[in-house]
Amino acid sequence: MTGPDNDGKVIVVRDCSPFPELTREQDIWLRKLVSGTKTGDMLLRLGHAADNAEQDDDPLATFDSASGTWWAGRYVGEVQFEGLTLRMEPRFGMPALMRWLSTVWGVRLVESKGTHQQQRIWLWLVIAHLWVGRLILAAKHGLPSKRIDTVHRGHALRGRLLTQKTALARRTGDDCLVSITRNRVTDVNIGSILLAAFERLERALKEYGESHGWLPERARTLVEELNNALGSRYRRMPKGARPKIRYSPITESYRPIVDLSLSILEHRPLLPASSGDRKAFGIVLDVAEIWELYVAKVLQTALPAYHVSHTGRSRDHFRWLLRSSMDEDKFGSLRPDIVVSDLRDRCLAIVDAKYKTTRINATNRTGVVTEDLYQLAAYLSAFGESGSRLDGFLVYPEDELGQVIQRLAPKNPWSLFAAPQRNLWFVSVDCRVADNSAKSEDRMASLIQSAITEMRN
Repeated sequence: MTGPDNDGKVIVVRDCSPFPELTREQDIWLRKLVSGTKTGDMLLRLGHAADNAEQDDDPLATFDSASGTWWAGRYVGEVQFEGLTLRMEPRFGMPALMRWLSTVWGVRLVESKGTHQQQRIWLWLVIAHLWVGRLILAAKHGLPSKRIDTVHRGHALRGRLLTQKTALARRTGDDCLVSITRNRVTDVNIGSILLAAFERLERALKEYGESHGWLPERARTLVEELNNALGSRYRRMPKGARPKIRYSPITESYRPIVDLSLSILEHRPLLPASSGDRKAFGIVLDVAEIWELYVAKVLQTALPAYHVSHTGRSRDHFRWLLRSSMDEDKFGSLRPDIVVSDLRDRCLAIVDAKYKTTRINATNRTGVVTEDLYQLAAYLSAFGESGSRLDGFLVYPEDELGQVIQRLAPKNPWSLFAAPQRNLWFVSVDCRVADNSAKSEDRMASLIQSAITEMRN
C-alpha cells in the first residue's frame, strides 16, 4: 500500500510479499530503482560480510511476468530515489524482529512506544538498538583502552628502571633515574568512532521526535565515560578514508561495535549509496541474515552438550563437494548455515535457516524452492561419516498456509532416495507471539536433539 498522507510518494511493502497495485508511474519508477541500484551498497550487515558478494546482493524486488506482480525481497529498510520512497517493513511485525535481535545479541531490546512502523523512525530504532546491544557487550570489562609507555626522569623510581639510559644520564652529570611505566589509556581511534556514531544516531532519532528513551542507563554511562575520557574534540570523525583499527586482546571485543559504527557513519541516509548516474539513498537490513543468526543462537543456547557452529557466513572452507581423481584439487565449497557436532568435531546434524515463504503462489509453485533441497542434499552427501546416518534440517518461519505445516513437516523425516541413511526434516518456528515463539524454539531444539540421539544409538 502507499502511505495515506503522502500523495503516493511512499510505497510501503512487507518483505517477501507481493507489492500493492502500483500506478504506471510507480511501476516505471520501481523498474528504474531495481535496475539502477546495488543492494549490497546500502546493506547494513550485522555480521561479517559474506565471502560471496552475490549472497548479499539480491535485488530489492523482482517482477513475476506470469502474474504481472512485483514481489519484495528479503530486506527491510527505506530507499529514496528520484523523489519517491520505498519503505520495506518486516512481514511478521516489529515485535518479532526485535525478539530475534534480542536473542542474537543477548540484550533485551524494548520496542519504542507509538506507531513507528508507519514512520521512518522504526529503522533508525532498530539500528540504535543494535548499536546499544553491541556497545554493552563490548564494554563488559571497561572502555576500549591500550597501554602506552611513559618514560620518567627524576630522583624517584617509577615503574621499571632503564639501566642503560640511567647510566648514560649519569655520565653526562645528570644525577637522575630513568624509568618507564606502562599506563592504560582510552583508545582514541575506537572511542572517537563510537562517539561519532552515537551522535549520528542521536541526531537521527531526535529528528523524528525520539528522545533519550532509546538509550538504557548502562549505555548512557558508557557514552558519558567516553566523553569524559576523550573530550568533545573527538566527537566527529575526520573525513577521508576509513580508519584502520589495530585490535589488541584488550580491544578485540570492540570489533563488532566498531564495524557497526563505521557502517552507520558511511551509510547514513541521504548519502549516495549506489553507483551510476541515478542515485538511490538509504539503508536496508537483510532479514534472512537476522533469521540465520537467530536460529543459530537459539540452538547454541538449547544444545549446550554439543558444539553448534554458525558457519554460513564464514570465509573458511569447511567441506568440498568435489575432489579431483587426478590430484588433490577440490571444487565446490560447502558452508551450511549451522553445523552441530560433538566434542570430537564429528558432524551430527546440518541446519539451514531459510527466511522464505512456503505458500504456493505465482512465484513459488511448490512451496519449497527446489534449490534449497539440492543445497541440503549436497551438504548431506559431503558431511558425516560414510554409510552412517546424518540428518539435515530446513528451518522456516511458521506459516499456517505454508507447505511446511500443511504437507511436509507432518511426514518428517524425508530420506534421500539413493541414500536412505540421510534424512531431511522440514521445521517451522512460530514468529507471532513471544510465548508461542519460545515454545516453538523448544520444539525445534528438541526435534534436533532427538534426531541426534537416535543417530548415536
